[in-house]
Amino acid sequence: MGPEKCPFCGQEIDTEATKCFFCSADLDEQSVEHRLEQLHREYDKKTARKIKCPLILKALVIIILICIVLFAGTSKRKSNPVVTGTGEDASVRLNAKVIYTGAQFLISNNDSYDWTNVELQIGPETIGSNFNITVPKISAGQTYTVRATEFSTEDGKCFDPYKMKPKRFWIRCESPTGQNGSYFAGWK
Repeated sequence: MGPEKCPFCGQEIDTEATKCFFCSADLDEQSVEHRLEQLHREYDKKTARKIKCPLILKALVIIILICIVLFAGTSKRKSNPVVTGTGEDASVRLNAKVIYTGAQFLISNNDSYDWTNVELQIGPETIGSNFNITVPKISAGQTYTVRATEFSTEDGKCFDPYKMKPKRFWIRCESPTGQNGSYFAGWK
């Protein structure tokens, strides 16, 4: 007759063969049936694993989403401000960063709470009046930008960044605890 494929190794063999020349498997009817049953069981196991794998993957995704929902808000939770001093002298130390660019100030509120009724003050290198500006609120985690020329003295004189250099910078505000917050920076 003609060639056919071995049910065990897939190589072409003679149709009259009783044993595969390549894999030495017996080709009688009982051995072939046994091999086919084995292949079906292996196929069923693989199919079952494919079904279980997406279930495990889905369960893992659900667990990750639950963790994200539970822990997402923790970074935004308000922390208590650090209080220094006692009684009327008690004040909250602000976590701030101030950068002077030569024309403007960048004031970063690195606290987890808003600063309200904020007073910003520049002390120039020359002795004289300080320059002030009042801001209603600087939100937590935000950077507030203010031009240097917006600062003025009580008599209306504006800070001139071309003629003056800031030597000191103060921030005073109200904190959520009701105490005053403060920050001080100095430049050479």
